[in-house]
Formats: sequence, C-alpha cells, structure tokens
Amino acid sequence: MKYTDFYLHATSIPLLRGINAEYLLNMQERGWMKVVTTEPEEGDIIRQGEACCALTMLLCGELACISQGDGWTLQEQLRAPDTIEEEALWSLQHTFAHTYRPTQEGKLLVIPQETVKGHLLHNEIFRINLLVRMADRLGHRRQMALDLCRPANTAEEKIMRFVNGVAFYRTGTKTLKTKMTTLAELVGETRLNVSKALHTLERQGTLRMERETFVFLHT
Repeated sequence: MKYTDFYLHATSIPLLRGINAEYLLNMQERGWMKVVTTEPEEGDIIRQGEACCALTMLLCGELACISQGDGWTLQEQLRAPDTIEEEALWSLQHTFAHTYRPTQEGKLLVIPQETVKGHLLHNEIFRINLLVRMADRLGHRRQMALDLCRPANTAEEKIMRFVNGVAFYRTGTKTLKTKMTTLAELVGETRLNVSKALHTLERQGTLRMERETFVFLHT
C-alpha cells in the first residue's frame, strides 16, 4: 500500500482522525505499526475469549462479527474504517468478546499494546478521539438500558429487543441463526406467536427468513 493511500485510510479511522502524516510515518518507519492483509480463506482472525495484545483497526474491507449464546449465533458486519473492540485493550480481562472473520479481502492496521501505551496515548489528538469514542459507546449502552426498561407489548417488539440487545453494533444487517423454538424461549413467547411475528416482520421488509436463519435488514 502506497504511503498516501495508507495515510488516507488510516486517518479515516475515528481513533486516528486528525493525526498528522509525519507522526504516522515515524511510527511506520520505526516498525511500531504494521499492515496485515486478510482474506476469507483464512477463517477466524480473532476468536471470542482470545487475549487482546494490540490495537487492531480495519483499514479496508469487511469482517463478520460473530456473537454466540446458548442455542443461537448472531452475525453482524464490521465495515472499514473502524476499530475492533479497542475496549478489550483496557479491560481487566484483556479478551475479545466476539469472533471476527473476513468476508472479503481487506487490510488491518495492528499497533502493539506497548506502542499504544508508550506513544499513542501521549498524542493529544489520539486521546481526544479515544474519549469521544468511549463517550459515544457509553451513551449507546445507556440508551440500550433505558430501552430495556420500557415494556415490549408485542412479540415483534420482543424479537427486535432481543436482537438489538445481543448485537454489538447499532446499525447494519444482523443474521440470527437459531431454531424457532429456541427464539420463542429467548423472548418468552409461544412458538406460534413468534412464527406470526416473524412473518409480520418479513411482510414489513424488516426480515428475510431462511432455514433456521433470520436476516434482520433494519434494526
């Protein structure tokens, strides 16, 4: 990747936005960051529960973000430019909460933890970007908590609340793989009510149903 292309891609990532070219070039020349190519054929590049030892950012391409529970799997799309669970770098556990795998060819920018703590955190623009992003995440989680306090009156609302509650990203297509009986148990409804609700959501254009797969197009 040419440096001009690298700089444009790197500074489109929210955490690096506004950082000057000289600073990033210096980090690259010192080997404090590296660009890694990803392809769908390599499968999972990050696994749920895996230790987080670096700040990993998606420069270009797309990744599937996979969450798993008892009897269900939810897949979301992470599109460039974005950062992969930067909070895992600061948490007590230092582990990723989800699994990630490429759905198309892309590139990652990887910065080791020691470089982040020893250099990036001394950059004022990076610190501001980090605070803004953390504040945005906290605001989103607060809104989710408030939404959960409101009663869900219909099976459709219960289904959408469950999907949005377990999802990591606010927007984008979400693919839930589970049996209808399991979904009924998860939302506290009968299988018949869940079936009717799913068909209603499908007619509304919110959902596309496949065998034990429910693709939510608008959440």
